[in-house]
Amino acid sequence: MDPLVRPEAAKLCGFAEQLNPWFRRPSDNNANDVYVGAVRLPGLTQPANAYVKIFPVSDRFQFVYNEVIAYHLALQCALPSPCTFPCVCPTSFLRPATRAFMAPDPSSRFVLGVASLDGTPKNIKQTISTSDAAWADLMNWPNVARLAVFDELMANDDRHLNNLIRRGPHDYLVIDNERILFGEHWFNRDLKPLQRRRCDANVLADTISETTDQDIRQRMMRIAQHFVMTTLLTVPEIADNLERLCGAPPGTTARLIEMLNDRRTFLPTLMQWHAQKGDMFRASTHR
Repeated sequence: MDPLVRPEAAKLCGFAEQLNPWFRRPSDNNANDVYVGAVRLPGLTQPANAYVKIFPVSDRFQFVYNEVIAYHLALQCALPSPCTFPCVCPTSFLRPATRAFMAPDPSSRFVLGVASLDGTPKNIKQTISTSDAAWADLMNWPNVARLAVFDELMANDDRHLNNLIRRGPHDYLVIDNERILFGEHWFNRDLKPLQRRRCDANVLADTISETTDQDIRQRMMRIAQHFVMTTLLTVPEIADNLERLCGAPPGTTARLIEMLNDRRTFLPTLMQWHAQKGDMFRASTHR
């Protein structure tokens, strides 16, 4: 049976009723398609505005799983994140330029994507600026150090200003977690070797470490210790249905949570590596 029409899909998925392409900068070489539009959630009578992302076929189910499970774990780590869920999208809504790539089977009426919505009265606005002022605004967000630690825990190697939603001055929502566990296809891999592997591309941790603001650097290290002491991740209720929808082996989520809880105990050491790298950067720039 097509996974998009299985009973568990109806309980877990939204349905896109209208989509418009989210136009990116010419320099953006990301293979994903991003849309904005109206999405109906399970059990709700009115559609909601949302961002919808469609992945290439080779990565689709792994990345949908990553996005959804990371959303639930971000909430467990006290990070603000828009409601994120699998979303069934009619192929007729896809951009003609990428439709054959995203839905190579001409008979496919639907593809599976992932949708994120804010759920607050504020207008969602994905930031597209990478200026010094934009970075300064982010560095003054109270949760930026916590997000740096979360990205290290989840081994997210693709955090940047364009995958945060800015709701106002120093106020952001966390999105785009498709590349957890270093962006690898990990469903059938042994996860133990990833427990101590540092996330070299943790941009937020490096930026915090390179700043001259001693308070924010110390806050990042305290949060890493706090994660070790108090943040025990648990398997979300949606795990079984999400695994079946995304073709993950049964027990994949439990395996992931076990590995992340083990990785959590190494966070102070992993964050210290970024801090030391930042010390060397500051020393080299102040000679």
